[in-house]
Amino acid sequence: MNKQYMLNNNVLMIPVSDGENSVRFFLPKGVWTNFNTGKEYLGGVWVVENVISSTPITLVHENSVIIETATDPDKHCEIRVYALRDNIRVDADVYGNEEEPELSVSLKRNGHSIHIASDGARPYTVRMVNMYAKSAANAMILIDGNDSVITPDVGACTMEVVF
Repeated sequence: MNKQYMLNNNVLMIPVSDGENSVRFFLPKGVWTNFNTGKEYLGGVWVVENVISSTPITLVHENSVIIETATDPDKHCEIRVYALRDNIRVDADVYGNEEEPELSVSLKRNGHSIHIASDGARPYTVRMVNMYAKSAANAMILIDGNDSVITPDVGACTMEVVF
């Protein structure tokens, strides 16, 4: 069995050795999403996964946020949200070269809608992994595979997304 390890409480890494065609790992409770494929798993069980390369499997826990950003602070960043559950609020800060965040974003789910509030000048999008948005106030929706990519209207600091 490979040695799996956690990064913080939100990301589980499963190493894959050269020549392996499957790995066995334990998932803690909750919903876990494969960062690269979007495949979701229900935790609390052992999983056997077929692999075709030695690239580690990266799984992201429910109610987690991962920020993908370019090194240039004027460039757009993507805030990826994973399996946000009802009545849960998550916050994310994006830092550049200064001590203060260039962007702060808060997301809270209430039933079939998610309220998004932001503060800062850095351009961004919110990728709701494995969620299909039906409508959005103060934002544009792009469906990308199983994800909804939400882009705020110019100057908008709050959005309401309905799923």
